[in-house]
Amino acid sequence: MGPVGEKVSSASDFGKQFVGLLGIFLLALSATLPGCSKSAPPAVQETQAKRYHLVGKVVSIDQQHATLNVDGQEIPGFMGAMVMPYPVRDDKSLSSLSPGDEITADVVVTSDGTYLENIAVIKKAASGAAKPSAESAHEPQPGDRVPDFAMIDQDGRRIRFSSFRGDVVLVTFIYTRCPFPDFCPLVSRNFAKIYAQLRNNATPAAKKVRLLTLSFDPKNDTPAALREYAHTFDPTTGGHPFDRWDFAAVPEKELPSVANFFGLYYSFSGEQITHSLSTTVINPDGTIYKWYEQNDWQPADLITDSERSLEQTNQGNAGPRRPRGTPNA
Repeated sequence: MGPVGEKVSSASDFGKQFVGLLGIFLLALSATLPGCSKSAPPAVQETQAKRYHLVGKVVSIDQQHATLNVDGQEIPGFMGAMVMPYPVRDDKSLSSLSPGDEITADVVVTSDGTYLENIAVIKKAASGAAKPSAESAHEPQPGDRVPDFAMIDQDGRRIRFSSFRGDVVLVTFIYTRCPFPDFCPLVSRNFAKIYAQLRNNATPAAKKVRLLTLSFDPKNDTPAALREYAHTFDPTTGGHPFDRWDFAAVPEKELPSVANFFGLYYSFSGEQITHSLSTTVINPDGTIYKWYEQNDWQPADLITDSERSLEQTNQGNAGPRRPRGTPNA
């Protein structure tokens, strides 16, 4: 009986050990598996979110419920063109919008619903919200003389538009922290391409074209920040843009007047700036040749404008020729 009793005792001990190990395993397993009643962590939900690019026009704004009613264009593969209300989580961004504004935004679709983010104004409504200055909005017209505004360039020097006299000047507006690929970064990439083409062009006319990128964020876009931003385009420019391409910030006091003259809208919302676009070709005599309010121009367009400006300047004319009967308004 002794040996048999020892075997029974051993089996009993083994059973207890097995049950104990099984309990520990099940407890560990339950800790690693999410409960059915729990939702996925925010980080997981964010990675599962789908984003679609929206282009549309603001129909109305519901500040109380943080909702934007947008007449949106078709989003291929997602939805047809329609007017639809969208929740906006960053309700501060609504304060700078007006009915009739043309915008782009990201439509974010998650398991919790749909909302808009990264809203950017591409064109303000004709009778939209207050402009950066008290003056009425100005749209640059061929022949308009550019005031001798002052700027602080990438070397910390105070320069003026008169310092570019005698050359065609291509002017555009950005802020270096702009997060939207189709806005400031796109315009700057196109300016880099223009610079590269002109630098590789040995004709005398090519040497008579200058590029000027102006920032409307003087607080953050210091000379050092502008130089660093310029060097992000080294792969295209070859690393030596400053012989023909200047980067400068408009002083805060002069910013409303500069923005107004060049038809630029901007509004600060925390760290983000809601703004329109403005690119101008200035004749060698300091008058407007042509103005673009969108980003749909190509580098070749501005190069052609520059060549024609120089030709017409040599012939004693300035600005693109208007069709006969076109008003000067």
